[in-house]
This record gives sequence, C-alpha cells and structure tokens, in this order.
Amino acid sequence: MAENVIPGDLVTVKWSATEGGPYTTIKGCKTVGIPEISQEYRDRTSLDSPDRFKEYGLGLKDTGELTLSCYYSQALYEEAAGFNASGKPVFFEVQLPPETGSGTGDKFEYKAFVTPSLPTADYDGDIMTDIKLRPTGEITWTKGAV
Repeated sequence: MAENVIPGDLVTVKWSATEGGPYTTIKGCKTVGIPEISQEYRDRTSLDSPDRFKEYGLGLKDTGELTLSCYYSQALYEEAAGFNASGKPVFFEVQLPPETGSGTGDKFEYKAFVTPSLPTADYDGDIMTDIKLRPTGEITWTKGAV
C-alpha cells in the first residue's frame, strides 16, 4: 500500500480568474486545498413511518470553507486581494501526481470566493498569507490516466 501514497509536495495548486484558465501556480503554497463535501439529510418521518423508525431523504450538499497557507509575498497578496475585490469566484485546479509514476494524476477543479489574510506570527516565524476560500458549486474530479 505504501507504493500508492501520494506525497503532498508533488501536488500543484493553481488558480485563474476565468474558467478553463489559463491557470497559474499559487507560489509558496504549503497546503493542498480540496473542499470537503457534506451531505444534508432531511427528516421525512411521519406518523406512517414503519415501526416508529425515522426516515430521511437527501437534501443539499455543501463544500464548507478551507484555507490555503502560503508564504507571504507582495505579488501573492496583491493577486488575492484583487480576486477578493472583484467579488467573483476564482477557479482552482489541483493536480495530483500519478500513483504509478507514469501517466497523469487525478485532477480536482472547483471555484471559490477568495479572502486573503495575514495570520499572527511570532518574531521567529515566517510571515504567511492565508487564502481563505468559500467554495461555490460542485467539485469536478477527473480520473488520471495510466
């Protein structure tokens, strides 16, 4: 199983103001950001529910929020602040390396609203830029080829 482990430092995280690109790599990014999906379940229990068991149906899905942690640079902060000022979602592409060492890895694509921030750092720590993301819509997964 260890041979199928995908190292995080080989993942590429990119963004673009337009769908389909051109995408540019987020420089200095330390985290891989793929939104987690949560499923809502709606209570559909009634007096007719069999044997007094609660019944549920599917509701809406949510992608939740996430944060990309990156080393600070003026260029990165300026680009993130520009995306935020536009009031439009940004398109993200997360490219994984291939599992077997050849072919192409899986790819995840989504769009999210961007808010840059500077977290607190002590005098000995590196200044970082947190790129806070609020995804909107679905996440697309493209299976890699062998």
